[in-house]
Amino acid sequence: MISTTQTCMLIAAAFSTSALAKLPARPLSPRAAYDLQTQRLEEFFRTRTQDEAALRSIYTRDAILVEADGNTIRGRDAIARHFKQILASGAVASFKVTTATFRTEGSISYAGGYEDIEENRANGIRHSRNRFFDLLRREPDGVWRFDYIMEAR
Repeated sequence: MISTTQTCMLIAAAFSTSALAKLPARPLSPRAAYDLQTQRLEEFFRTRTQDEAALRSIYTRDAILVEADGNTIRGRDAIARHFKQILASGAVASFKVTTATFRTEGSISYAGGYEDIEENRANGIRHSRNRFFDLLRREPDGVWRFDYIMEAR
């Protein structure tokens, strides 16, 4: 038997769900979109998500990643495969982004800051900090995605 309180909660949930479904989808501001994509990237490392489709979804088709060691990876498919391999290896224990600068001009935004990375090594965990520069592009579907990422030690 359902109590009056439970019934009220079910009705409130039904109304709030239908009200949310009717709200028009608002595009995210450039900064909110950047924060969301960055959080998704951090979450991939935290949960070891190796879903290539999810990894691809945060990059433009022709995205470029220049790693701190100079390794350059071109295209969202190659970047997704690269991160999938890193995640599968378990080499990265943690990955955290701190953004110091963010600017937008039209359909392009850029961000700069640093990444704190902990790597599992044979002799223990190694901590490193890289500087980064990210360029995001608003694509025709309205979604902001990483287009160019450059890391430096």
